[in-house]
Amino acid sequence: MYETSLVAADIAGGQRIVAEVERIIRVTAALWLYLEEEDEWKLVIVSPDVEERGPIDLYTRIAVIVNNLSVDPQNPVQTPFTSISLVSPNSLLYDRIKHFGRTMKSHVYKME
Repeated sequence: MYETSLVAADIAGGQRIVAEVERIIRVTAALWLYLEEEDEWKLVIVSPDVEERGPIDLYTRIAVIVNNLSVDPQNPVQTPFTSISLVSPNSLLYDRIKHFGRTMKSHVYKME
């Protein structure tokens, strides 16, 4: 099986998405994480707001951000909304990232 690569456009697009998301919610960590079982990269955004405000509200707001960035006439972001995962700092996934992050395939933007 061939591993899907994370390319420069993904990294730049993810950075733009994270910067915009940080304007509306608190972000504890943000990174691209390769999920071997699914053979895909996910932009994981960790925020305490997931538990406090609920994921539906946050995903709705992030969908608007991704849509706006994707239609930017100067530099559209190609990251699909389905590539984004919101998690709580109390989640098992974030715990795994903190403990095994150096051995996981990832590109980290922010990690607290």
